[in-house]
Amino acid sequence: MSKENRLKFSTEVGVHEVYNVLTKNYIEVITDYFELQRIWLNNAYVTFKDLDKYFILMSLVSKTFDSYAEYFIKYDFDQFYNVDQYELRKFNIVNISKELSISKETTRRKILELEKIGIINKNKKAVIINRKAYNLQKPVTAIHLISKFLANLSKHLQKSNIIKQQISSFDLELLIKNNYTHCWNYFLKFQIGMLTTFKQKFFKDYETVQIWAMIVYNQNLALNKKIKITAKYPEKVKDTYLDELLSLTETLGLNAMTISDLTGIPRPTVIRKLNFLMKNRFVDKNKNGLYSVSNSNKVKEIDKHRLENVNKISEMSCKIFNAARIYKN
Repeated sequence: MSKENRLKFSTEVGVHEVYNVLTKNYIEVITDYFELQRIWLNNAYVTFKDLDKYFILMSLVSKTFDSYAEYFIKYDFDQFYNVDQYELRKFNIVNISKELSISKETTRRKILELEKIGIINKNKKAVIINRKAYNLQKPVTAIHLISKFLANLSKHLQKSNIIKQQISSFDLELLIKNNYTHCWNYFLKFQIGMLTTFKQKFFKDYETVQIWAMIVYNQNLALNKKIKITAKYPEKVKDTYLDELLSLTETLGLNAMTISDLTGIPRPTVIRKLNFLMKNRFVDKNKNGLYSVSNSNKVKEIDKHRLENVNKISEMSCKIFNAARIYKN
C-alpha cells in the first residue's frame, strides 16, 4: 500500500458496518470469539490460580500501554517483552478497585501478594512492573485466536463489499505483534471492561464468570455443529440466539469434573460456584449430573447484556481492522 493510500482515512471501516456483518453471521463468527475467551480466561487462571490478581496485573499493563501512547512510544511484541521493568508513576488502589469492582481491602491484599512473589514493586509514588510479570504469560495463543476471529469476520466484510479483500489471519497476527502496545491495549481494555461488567451485574467473581462461560461455550459448539449439519442459519440469529441455545439443554451439558479439567479451577471450588449458579437460576443440573444453561429470567437478563456486548466487540474489531488498513503494506 502506498503512503498516499495509507493516509486515506475515508476508507475506514465503520463500527455500524462491522456490527451489521457480525450480527448477520453471528453464530458462525461468534464461535471463534468464544474460543478466544475460553483460552484467554483459562490461561489467565493458570497464571496465578486467582483471576483477581491477574486482572489487577492486566490493568497495570494496560496503564503502561496508555503511558507509552501519551509519549508516542510504540513497542512491538519482542521489544515489549525485552524491557526489564517499567515504572508506572500514577497508581491508585481506589481507581483499580473501582475499575475491577474489587473491594479496596481485597485490591490492597492482592497487590501485596503480587509484590511478595516479585511481580511488582511498589512505593508511595510509583509501582514498578518487573520483567518477570511480562514473561508470565506471553499471549501468543490469544493473538493467534483473535487474528483467526478477525480474519473470519473480514471474509464476511469482503463479501458485503465493505472491504476490497479479506485480511488473512497471518497478516492480522503480524499487525498486532508489530504494533503490540497499541493494538493489544484495545483488547485488554475490552476484556477488562466486558468481563468486569459481567461479574458486577451477575456473578460476583471472575471464576464464576469463567465457569458460566465454559457452559455457554459447550452449548454454542453443539449449536454451531447442528447448524453446519442442517446448513440452515436461523433468521435474525443474533436475536434468537438464546432460544437456539436453550433448545439443546435437554441433550447435553458438562459435569463438575469436566469443568474443573477444562478451566483448571479445583473441583470443590467449581462445585461451590455451580451451586451459586443453580441457586440463582443461571444453570440447571439434570439427572446425569450435567450442567446446562437455564431457561430463566436471569439468563434472559444476561442475554440482553450479550446483545449490548455485540456492539463492544464490533468497536474493538473495528479499531484493529482500521489499523490493518492503515499499516498493511
